[in-house]
Amino acid sequence: MTDISDRWPARPHQLSTPYIIFLVIAAAAPLASMIGNLPIAIERGTGANVPISFLIAGAILIAFTTGYAFIGRRIVSTGAFYTYVTEGLGKPLGVGTAYCAIISYGTFAFGLAAACGYFDEQVAIAIGFDVSWKIFAAISVLLTGLLNYRSMDVSSKLLAVIIVVETAVLMVFDGTVIAAKGGAAFPLASFAPGGWAATGTGVSLMTAFTCFVGFESGALYSKEAADPARSIPLASYISVIAIGVFYLLTAWITVGALGPDGAKARAAAYGGTLVLDLIKRYDGEIASDVAGVLLCASMLATYIAIHAAASRYVFALAREGLLPRVLARFDERRNVPVAATLAISLATVICLGGIASVGADPYAAVIPVLIGIGTLGIIALQAAAAIAIMCYVIRRRKEAGPIVQGASVCAAVGLGVALTSVCTNFTLLSTVSAPLVAWLPAIYPVTLAAGLAFSVWLRQARPHLYAALALAEH
Repeated sequence: MTDISDRWPARPHQLSTPYIIFLVIAAAAPLASMIGNLPIAIERGTGANVPISFLIAGAILIAFTTGYAFIGRRIVSTGAFYTYVTEGLGKPLGVGTAYCAIISYGTFAFGLAAACGYFDEQVAIAIGFDVSWKIFAAISVLLTGLLNYRSMDVSSKLLAVIIVVETAVLMVFDGTVIAAKGGAAFPLASFAPGGWAATGTGVSLMTAFTCFVGFESGALYSKEAADPARSIPLASYISVIAIGVFYLLTAWITVGALGPDGAKARAAAYGGTLVLDLIKRYDGEIASDVAGVLLCASMLATYIAIHAAASRYVFALAREGLLPRVLARFDERRNVPVAATLAISLATVICLGGIASVGADPYAAVIPVLIGIGTLGIIALQAAAAIAIMCYVIRRRKEAGPIVQGASVCAAVGLGVALTSVCTNFTLLSTVSAPLVAWLPAIYPVTLAAGLAFSVWLRQARPHLYAALALAEH
Protein backbone atom coordinates (compact mmCIF):
# COMPACT_ATOMS: atom_id res chain seq x y z
CA MET A 1 0.00 0.00 0.00
CA THR A 2 1.38 3.41 -0.94
CA ASP A 3 1.91 5.85 1.90
CA ILE A 4 -1.03 8.25 1.94
CA SER A 5 1.26 11.10 2.97
CA ASP A 6 2.89 10.89 -0.46
CA ARG A 7 -0.37 12.01 -2.01
CA TRP A 8 -1.14 14.60 0.66
CA PRO A 9 2.15 16.44 1.23
CA ALA A 10 2.37 18.84 4.16
CA ARG A 11 0.61 22.17 3.50
CA PRO A 12 -0.28 25.17 5.65
CA HIS A 13 -3.75 25.33 7.23
CA GLN A 14 -4.07 21.55 7.46
CA LEU A 15 -6.59 20.14 9.92
CA SER A 16 -5.40 18.04 12.85
CA THR A 17 -7.58 15.38 14.47
CA PRO A 18 -8.84 17.65 17.31
CA TYR A 19 -10.03 20.32 14.86
CA ILE A 20 -11.82 17.73 12.71
CA ILE A 21 -13.55 16.57 15.91
CA PHE A 22 -14.71 20.14 16.60
CA LEU A 23 -16.03 20.44 13.03
CA VAL A 24 -17.95 17.18 13.39
CA ILE A 25 -19.39 18.02 16.83
CA ALA A 26 -20.32 21.53 15.64
CA ALA A 27 -22.33 20.00 12.79
CA ALA A 28 -24.25 17.92 15.35
CA ALA A 29 -24.93 21.09 17.45
CA PRO A 30 -25.25 19.69 21.01
CA LEU A 31 -27.02 22.70 22.57
CA ALA A 32 -29.36 23.33 19.64
CA SER A 33 -30.17 19.60 19.42
CA MET A 34 -31.09 19.35 23.09
CA ILE A 35 -33.11 22.58 23.14
CA GLY A 36 -34.85 21.94 19.83
CA ASN A 37 -35.33 18.16 19.67
CA LEU A 38 -35.49 16.81 23.21
CA PRO A 39 -38.89 18.40 24.01
CA ILE A 40 -40.41 16.71 20.93
CA ALA A 41 -38.88 13.35 21.88
CA ILE A 42 -40.32 13.50 25.40
CA GLU A 43 -43.71 15.06 24.66
CA ARG A 44 -44.63 13.20 21.45
CA GLY A 45 -42.38 10.20 21.83
CA THR A 46 -41.78 7.82 24.69
CA GLY A 47 -41.81 10.30 27.58
CA ALA A 48 -39.65 9.12 30.47
CA ASN A 49 -38.21 6.33 28.28
CA VAL A 50 -36.53 8.75 25.86
CA PRO A 51 -32.99 7.85 27.08
CA ILE A 52 -33.49 4.39 25.56
CA SER A 53 -33.84 5.96 22.11
CA PHE A 54 -30.59 7.88 22.54
CA LEU A 55 -28.90 4.68 23.72
CA ILE A 56 -30.15 2.76 20.66
CA ALA A 57 -29.23 5.56 18.24
CA GLY A 58 -25.77 5.92 19.77
CA ALA A 59 -25.13 2.16 19.66
CA ILE A 60 -26.20 1.93 16.00
CA LEU A 61 -24.02 4.88 15.02
CA ILE A 62 -21.02 3.45 16.89
CA ALA A 63 -21.58 0.23 14.91
CA PHE A 64 -21.76 2.33 11.75
CA THR A 65 -18.52 4.09 12.68
CA THR A 66 -16.79 0.72 13.01
CA GLY A 67 -17.38 -0.02 9.32
CA TYR A 68 -16.91 3.65 8.44
CA ALA A 69 -13.44 3.56 10.03
CA PHE A 70 -12.59 0.30 8.25
CA ILE A 71 -13.34 1.72 4.80
CA GLY A 72 -11.98 5.17 5.73
CA ARG A 73 -8.53 3.75 6.48
CA ARG A 74 -8.45 2.11 3.06
CA ILE A 75 -10.21 4.66 0.84
CA VAL A 76 -9.40 8.35 1.26
CA SER A 77 -11.57 10.78 -0.69
CA THR A 78 -13.29 14.13 -0.26
CA GLY A 79 -16.33 12.49 -1.86
CA ALA A 80 -17.04 10.65 1.41
CA PHE A 81 -20.40 8.86 1.16
CA TYR A 82 -20.49 9.28 -2.62
CA THR A 83 -17.21 7.38 -2.89
CA TYR A 84 -18.23 4.75 -0.34
CA VAL A 85 -21.58 4.06 -2.03
CA THR A 86 -19.77 3.77 -5.36
CA GLU A 87 -17.29 1.30 -3.87
CA GLY A 88 -19.99 -0.78 -2.23
CA LEU A 89 -22.98 -0.56 -4.57
CA GLY A 90 -21.62 0.60 -7.93
CA LYS A 91 -21.17 3.83 -9.84
CA PRO A 92 -24.81 4.44 -10.89
CA LEU A 93 -26.05 4.41 -7.29
CA GLY A 94 -23.00 6.41 -6.27
CA VAL A 95 -23.82 9.17 -8.76
CA GLY A 96 -27.46 9.27 -7.66
CA THR A 97 -26.38 9.44 -4.02
CA ALA A 98 -23.96 12.28 -4.81
CA TYR A 99 -26.71 14.52 -6.19
CA CYS A 100 -28.94 13.67 -3.21
CA ALA A 101 -26.06 14.74 -0.94
CA ILE A 102 -25.91 18.14 -2.63
CA ILE A 103 -29.64 18.67 -2.06
CA SER A 104 -29.62 17.47 1.55
CA TYR A 105 -26.59 19.44 2.74
CA GLY A 106 -27.60 22.45 0.64
CA THR A 107 -31.14 22.70 2.01
CA PHE A 108 -29.84 22.10 5.52
CA ALA A 109 -27.40 25.01 5.09
CA PHE A 110 -30.16 27.28 3.74
CA GLY A 111 -32.40 26.44 6.70
CA LEU A 112 -29.61 27.04 9.21
CA ALA A 113 -28.82 30.44 7.69
CA ALA A 114 -32.47 31.43 8.12
CA ALA A 115 -32.47 29.97 11.65
CA CYS A 116 -29.45 32.09 12.59
CA GLY A 117 -31.34 35.17 11.44
CA TYR A 118 -34.55 34.26 13.24
CA PHE A 119 -33.03 33.38 16.62
CA ASP A 120 -30.72 36.39 16.54
CA GLU A 121 -33.81 38.55 15.93
CA GLN A 122 -35.54 37.02 18.96
CA VAL A 123 -32.54 37.75 21.18
CA ALA A 124 -32.40 41.34 19.86
CA ILE A 125 -36.11 41.82 20.60
CA ALA A 126 -35.61 40.45 24.12
CA ILE A 127 -32.97 43.08 24.88
CA GLY A 128 -34.92 45.91 23.27
CA PHE A 129 -33.70 46.13 19.67
CA ASP A 130 -35.95 45.77 16.64
CA VAL A 131 -33.76 44.35 13.86
CA SER A 132 -35.16 42.17 11.06
CA TRP A 133 -34.14 38.53 10.86
CA LYS A 134 -33.11 39.23 7.26
CA ILE A 135 -30.27 41.48 8.46
CA PHE A 136 -29.01 38.89 10.92
CA ALA A 137 -29.29 36.13 8.30
CA ALA A 138 -27.26 38.22 5.85
CA ILE A 139 -24.58 38.79 8.50
CA SER A 140 -24.47 35.04 9.23
CA VAL A 141 -24.08 34.19 5.55
CA LEU A 142 -21.33 36.79 5.12
CA LEU A 143 -19.44 35.73 8.27
CA THR A 144 -19.68 32.02 7.43
CA GLY A 145 -18.63 32.59 3.83
CA LEU A 146 -15.60 34.64 4.88
CA LEU A 147 -14.50 32.14 7.54
CA ASN A 148 -14.86 29.10 5.31
CA TYR A 149 -13.28 30.91 2.35
CA ARG A 150 -10.24 31.89 4.39
CA SER A 151 -9.40 28.41 5.75
CA MET A 152 -11.10 25.70 7.76
CA ASP A 153 -8.51 25.75 10.53
CA VAL A 154 -9.66 29.30 11.35
CA SER A 155 -13.31 28.20 11.36
CA SER A 156 -12.53 25.16 13.49
CA LYS A 157 -10.82 27.30 16.14
CA LEU A 158 -13.94 29.47 16.45
CA LEU A 159 -16.13 26.37 16.58
CA ALA A 160 -13.94 24.92 19.32
CA VAL A 161 -14.66 27.92 21.56
CA ILE A 162 -18.41 27.84 20.86
CA ILE A 163 -18.66 24.09 21.48
CA VAL A 164 -16.76 24.24 24.76
CA VAL A 165 -18.97 27.04 26.08
CA GLU A 166 -22.31 25.59 24.96
CA THR A 167 -21.38 22.17 26.32
CA ALA A 168 -20.38 23.75 29.62
CA VAL A 169 -23.86 25.32 29.95
CA LEU A 170 -25.55 21.93 29.64
CA MET A 171 -22.99 20.29 31.94
CA VAL A 172 -23.70 22.93 34.60
CA PHE A 173 -27.42 22.21 34.21
CA ASP A 174 -26.78 18.47 34.54
CA GLY A 175 -24.65 19.09 37.64
CA THR A 176 -27.21 21.30 39.40
CA VAL A 177 -30.00 18.79 38.76
CA ILE A 178 -27.83 16.02 40.22
CA ALA A 179 -26.98 18.21 43.23
CA ALA A 180 -30.67 19.02 43.79
CA LYS A 181 -32.16 15.56 43.24
CA GLY A 182 -29.35 13.15 43.96
CA GLY A 183 -30.00 9.64 42.63
CA ALA A 184 -33.46 10.72 41.48
CA ALA A 185 -31.74 12.61 38.63
CA PHE A 186 -31.16 9.17 37.09
CA PRO A 187 -34.59 7.49 37.28
CA LEU A 188 -34.38 3.75 36.71
CA ALA A 189 -37.90 3.92 35.26
CA SER A 190 -36.36 5.37 32.08
CA PHE A 191 -34.89 1.95 31.30
CA ALA A 192 -37.80 -0.19 32.48
CA PRO A 193 -38.32 -3.32 30.32
CA GLY A 194 -41.58 -2.05 28.85
CA GLY A 195 -39.93 1.17 27.73
CA TRP A 196 -38.07 -0.50 24.88
CA ALA A 197 -41.33 -0.85 22.98
CA ALA A 198 -43.31 2.05 24.45
CA THR A 199 -45.81 4.08 22.44
CA GLY A 200 -44.04 6.74 20.41
CA THR A 201 -40.78 4.81 19.96
CA GLY A 202 -40.64 5.80 16.27
CA VAL A 203 -40.86 9.51 17.12
CA SER A 204 -38.22 9.28 19.84
CA LEU A 205 -35.87 7.30 17.59
CA MET A 206 -36.36 9.85 14.82
CA THR A 207 -35.48 12.77 17.08
CA ALA A 208 -32.52 10.89 18.57
CA PHE A 209 -31.05 10.22 15.14
CA THR A 210 -31.63 13.80 14.02
CA CYS A 211 -29.56 14.99 17.00
CA PHE A 212 -26.58 13.08 15.54
CA VAL A 213 -26.89 14.53 12.04
CA GLY A 214 -23.52 15.92 11.00
CA PHE A 215 -21.32 13.37 12.78
CA GLU A 216 -20.62 11.70 9.43
CA SER A 217 -19.07 14.81 7.90
CA GLY A 218 -15.49 14.07 8.95
CA ALA A 219 -14.57 12.23 5.74
CA LEU A 220 -15.36 15.34 3.69
CA TYR A 221 -12.17 16.94 5.04
CA SER A 222 -9.84 14.25 3.70
CA LYS A 223 -8.04 16.63 1.36
CA GLU A 224 -7.52 19.15 4.16
CA ALA A 225 -6.52 16.70 6.90
CA ALA A 226 -2.87 16.35 7.84
CA ASP A 227 -3.15 12.54 7.99
CA PRO A 228 -6.55 11.54 6.55
CA ALA A 229 -6.11 7.75 6.77
CA ARG A 230 -5.62 8.03 10.54
CA SER A 231 -7.34 11.24 11.66
CA ILE A 232 -10.72 10.82 9.89
CA PRO A 233 -11.57 7.39 11.42
CA LEU A 234 -10.23 8.46 14.84
CA ALA A 235 -12.17 11.74 14.77
CA SER A 236 -15.35 9.89 13.77
CA TYR A 237 -15.03 7.42 16.65
CA ILE A 238 -14.29 10.07 19.27
CA SER A 239 -17.07 12.35 18.02
CA VAL A 240 -19.87 9.80 17.92
CA ILE A 241 -18.95 8.36 21.35
CA ALA A 242 -18.65 11.81 22.95
CA ILE A 243 -21.90 13.03 21.39
CA GLY A 244 -23.74 9.83 22.24
CA VAL A 245 -22.70 9.79 25.91
CA PHE A 246 -23.47 13.50 26.30
CA TYR A 247 -26.94 13.21 24.72
CA LEU A 248 -27.83 10.10 26.72
CA LEU A 249 -26.88 11.64 30.06
CA THR A 250 -28.54 15.00 29.34
CA ALA A 251 -31.77 13.33 28.18
CA TRP A 252 -31.78 11.07 31.25
CA ILE A 253 -31.12 13.95 33.66
CA THR A 254 -33.80 16.06 31.95
CA VAL A 255 -36.31 13.28 32.60
CA GLY A 256 -35.08 13.22 36.20
CA ALA A 257 -35.60 16.99 36.45
CA LEU A 258 -39.17 16.61 35.16
CA GLY A 259 -39.89 13.48 37.17
CA PRO A 260 -40.52 10.23 35.29
CA ASP A 261 -44.17 10.01 36.32
CA GLY A 262 -46.07 12.29 33.99
CA ALA A 263 -42.96 13.41 32.09
CA LYS A 264 -44.96 13.65 28.85
CA ALA A 265 -47.58 15.95 30.36
CA ARG A 266 -44.99 18.17 32.02
CA ALA A 267 -42.99 18.41 28.80
CA ALA A 268 -46.17 19.39 26.94
CA ALA A 269 -46.83 22.11 29.52
CA TYR A 270 -43.33 23.57 29.02
CA GLY A 271 -43.54 23.24 25.22
CA GLY A 272 -40.57 24.08 23.01
CA THR A 273 -38.87 26.04 25.79
CA LEU A 274 -38.58 22.94 28.01
CA VAL A 275 -34.79 22.90 28.36
CA LEU A 276 -34.44 26.67 28.74
CA ASP A 277 -37.19 26.72 31.38
CA LEU A 278 -35.54 23.88 33.30
CA ILE A 279 -32.20 25.71 33.17
CA LYS A 280 -33.97 28.78 34.61
CA ARG A 281 -35.56 26.63 37.33
CA TYR A 282 -32.34 24.93 38.42
CA ASP A 283 -29.62 27.47 37.48
CA GLY A 284 -31.43 30.80 37.53
CA GLU A 285 -32.69 33.32 35.00
CA ILE A 286 -29.24 34.58 34.03
CA ALA A 287 -28.12 31.06 33.10
CA SER A 288 -31.28 30.62 31.02
CA ASP A 289 -30.61 33.91 29.21
CA VAL A 290 -27.01 32.87 28.57
CA ALA A 291 -28.23 29.55 27.18
CA GLY A 292 -30.60 31.43 24.86
CA VAL A 293 -27.75 33.57 23.54
CA LEU A 294 -25.54 30.50 23.16
CA LEU A 295 -28.33 28.85 21.18
CA CYS A 296 -27.67 31.52 18.54
CA ALA A 297 -23.94 30.75 18.69
CA SER A 298 -24.68 27.03 18.42
CA MET A 299 -26.81 27.66 15.32
CA LEU A 300 -23.99 29.68 13.78
CA ALA A 301 -21.46 26.96 14.57
CA THR A 302 -23.69 24.34 12.97
CA TYR A 303 -24.22 26.54 9.93
CA ILE A 304 -20.46 27.01 9.50
CA ALA A 305 -19.89 23.23 9.69
CA ILE A 306 -22.78 22.28 7.37
CA HIS A 307 -21.86 25.03 4.88
CA ALA A 308 -18.33 23.58 4.80
CA ALA A 309 -19.67 20.04 4.30
CA ALA A 310 -21.99 21.13 1.47
CA SER A 311 -19.17 22.96 -0.32
CA ARG A 312 -16.94 19.89 -0.15
CA TYR A 313 -19.60 17.74 -1.81
CA VAL A 314 -19.86 20.37 -4.55
CA PHE A 315 -16.07 20.35 -4.91
CA ALA A 316 -15.91 16.54 -5.06
CA LEU A 317 -18.59 16.30 -7.75
CA ALA A 318 -17.10 19.13 -9.78
CA ARG A 319 -13.71 17.44 -9.71
CA GLU A 320 -15.40 14.29 -11.03
CA GLY A 321 -17.06 16.19 -13.87
CA LEU A 322 -20.56 15.70 -12.43
CA LEU A 323 -20.84 19.46 -11.88
CA PRO A 324 -19.18 22.30 -13.82
CA ARG A 325 -15.40 21.98 -13.54
CA VAL A 326 -15.04 25.61 -12.50
CA LEU A 327 -16.46 24.60 -9.10
CA ALA A 328 -13.46 22.32 -8.52
CA ARG A 329 -11.04 25.22 -8.02
CA PHE A 330 -8.98 24.54 -4.89
CA ASP A 331 -6.65 27.02 -3.19
CA GLU A 332 -3.60 24.96 -2.19
CA ARG A 333 -2.15 27.77 -0.10
CA ARG A 334 -5.22 28.19 2.10
CA ASN A 335 -6.26 24.56 1.69
CA VAL A 336 -9.87 25.44 0.75
CA PRO A 337 -12.23 24.58 -2.16
CA VAL A 338 -12.80 28.26 -2.85
CA ALA A 339 -15.17 28.04 -5.83
CA ALA A 340 -17.49 25.55 -4.13
CA THR A 341 -17.49 27.65 -0.96
CA LEU A 342 -18.53 30.72 -2.91
CA ALA A 343 -21.18 28.70 -4.79
CA ILE A 344 -22.88 27.53 -1.59
CA SER A 345 -22.82 31.08 -0.20
CA LEU A 346 -24.34 32.46 -3.40
CA ALA A 347 -27.02 29.74 -3.46
CA THR A 348 -27.89 30.58 0.16
CA VAL A 349 -28.25 34.27 -0.70
CA ILE A 350 -30.57 33.41 -3.61
CA CYS A 351 -32.68 31.09 -1.42
CA LEU A 352 -33.01 33.57 1.46
CA GLY A 353 -33.67 36.40 -1.00
CA GLY A 354 -36.59 34.43 -2.42
CA ILE A 355 -37.94 33.74 1.07
CA ALA A 356 -37.65 37.40 2.07
CA SER A 357 -39.29 38.60 -1.15
CA VAL A 358 -42.51 36.63 -0.54
CA GLY A 359 -42.67 37.60 3.14
CA ALA A 360 -42.85 34.01 4.42
CA ASP A 361 -42.68 33.46 8.17
CA PRO A 362 -39.18 32.01 8.68
CA TYR A 363 -40.03 30.02 11.80
CA ALA A 364 -43.50 28.77 10.93
CA ALA A 365 -43.07 27.96 7.24
CA VAL A 366 -39.43 27.98 6.16
CA ILE A 367 -36.81 26.91 8.71
CA PRO A 368 -38.46 23.62 9.82
CA VAL A 369 -39.13 22.57 6.22
CA LEU A 370 -35.61 23.28 4.94
CA ILE A 371 -33.89 21.72 7.95
CA GLY A 372 -36.37 18.83 7.91
CA ILE A 373 -35.77 17.94 4.27
CA GLY A 374 -32.02 18.29 4.80
CA THR A 375 -32.11 16.04 7.87
CA LEU A 376 -34.12 13.41 6.01
CA GLY A 377 -31.64 13.43 3.15
CA ILE A 378 -28.59 13.13 5.42
CA ILE A 379 -30.10 10.19 7.31
CA ALA A 380 -30.90 8.59 3.94
CA LEU A 381 -27.25 9.12 2.98
CA GLN A 382 -26.15 7.48 6.22
CA ALA A 383 -28.42 4.49 5.50
CA ALA A 384 -27.13 4.18 1.92
CA ALA A 385 -23.53 4.42 3.13
CA ALA A 386 -24.19 1.82 5.82
CA ILE A 387 -25.50 -0.65 3.23
CA ALA A 388 -22.59 0.10 0.90
CA ILE A 389 -20.03 -0.29 3.69
CA MET A 390 -21.66 -3.58 4.72
CA CYS A 391 -21.26 -4.88 1.15
CA TYR A 392 -17.65 -3.63 1.04
CA VAL A 393 -16.85 -5.30 4.38
CA ILE A 394 -18.49 -8.60 3.41
CA ARG A 395 -16.40 -8.72 0.22
CA ARG A 396 -13.32 -8.28 2.42
CA ARG A 397 -14.55 -10.39 5.32
CA LYS A 398 -11.20 -12.11 5.93
CA GLU A 399 -9.50 -8.75 6.34
CA ALA A 400 -12.37 -7.19 8.29
CA GLY A 401 -13.01 -9.93 10.81
CA PRO A 402 -16.28 -10.88 12.54
CA ILE A 403 -16.58 -7.78 14.75
CA VAL A 404 -16.46 -5.33 11.85
CA GLN A 405 -18.80 -7.55 9.80
CA GLY A 406 -21.34 -7.81 12.60
CA ALA A 407 -21.19 -4.08 13.33
CA SER A 408 -21.68 -3.24 9.66
CA VAL A 409 -24.77 -5.45 9.38
CA CYS A 410 -26.25 -3.97 12.58
CA ALA A 411 -25.59 -0.44 11.28
CA ALA A 412 -27.27 -1.14 7.93
CA VAL A 413 -30.37 -2.59 9.61
CA GLY A 414 -30.50 0.10 12.30
CA LEU A 415 -30.13 3.04 9.93
CA GLY A 416 -32.73 1.48 7.65
CA VAL A 417 -35.15 1.51 10.59
CA ALA A 418 -34.14 5.10 11.40
CA LEU A 419 -34.82 6.20 7.82
CA THR A 420 -38.24 4.52 7.93
CA SER A 421 -39.05 6.36 11.18
CA VAL A 422 -38.05 9.72 9.72
CA CYS A 423 -40.06 9.17 6.53
CA THR A 424 -43.11 8.07 8.53
CA ASN A 425 -42.94 11.09 10.84
CA PHE A 426 -41.67 13.68 8.36
CA THR A 427 -44.46 16.20 8.98
CA LEU A 428 -43.62 16.05 12.69
CA LEU A 429 -39.93 16.59 11.90
CA SER A 430 -40.75 19.58 9.69
CA THR A 431 -43.52 20.78 12.10
CA VAL A 432 -45.55 21.85 9.05
CA SER A 433 -48.55 19.71 8.09
CA ALA A 434 -49.38 21.31 4.73
CA PRO A 435 -50.14 18.68 2.04
CA LEU A 436 -47.30 19.89 -0.19
CA VAL A 437 -44.77 19.47 2.63
CA ALA A 438 -45.76 15.83 3.12
CA TRP A 439 -44.71 15.19 -0.50
CA LEU A 440 -41.32 16.90 -0.25
CA PRO A 441 -39.41 13.67 0.61
CA ALA A 442 -40.22 12.51 -2.93
CA ILE A 443 -37.47 14.84 -4.13
CA TYR A 444 -34.87 12.24 -3.11
CA PRO A 445 -36.14 9.20 -5.06
CA VAL A 446 -36.65 11.50 -8.08
CA THR A 447 -33.09 12.81 -7.75
CA LEU A 448 -31.73 9.30 -7.27
CA ALA A 449 -33.55 8.11 -10.41
CA ALA A 450 -32.22 11.08 -12.38
CA GLY A 451 -28.69 10.34 -11.16
CA LEU A 452 -29.02 6.70 -12.19
CA ALA A 453 -30.24 7.71 -15.65
CA PHE A 454 -27.42 10.24 -16.03
CA SER A 455 -24.89 7.62 -14.99
CA VAL A 456 -26.17 5.20 -17.61
CA TRP A 457 -25.93 7.95 -20.23
CA LEU A 458 -22.36 8.76 -19.13
CA ARG A 459 -21.34 5.13 -19.48
CA GLN A 460 -22.52 5.14 -23.09
CA ALA A 461 -21.68 8.68 -24.21
CA ARG A 462 -18.54 9.45 -22.20
CA PRO A 463 -16.95 6.17 -21.15
CA HIS A 464 -13.64 7.76 -20.15
CA LEU A 465 -15.36 10.15 -17.74
CA TYR A 466 -17.50 7.32 -16.38
CA ALA A 467 -14.46 5.10 -15.86
CA ALA A 468 -12.74 7.85 -13.85
CA LEU A 469 -15.63 8.38 -11.41
CA ALA A 470 -14.90 7.91 -7.70
CA LEU A 471 -11.28 6.90 -8.21
CA ALA A 472 -10.32 7.38 -4.58
CA GLU A 473 -6.92 6.96 -2.99
CA HIS A 474 -6.62 3.29 -1.88
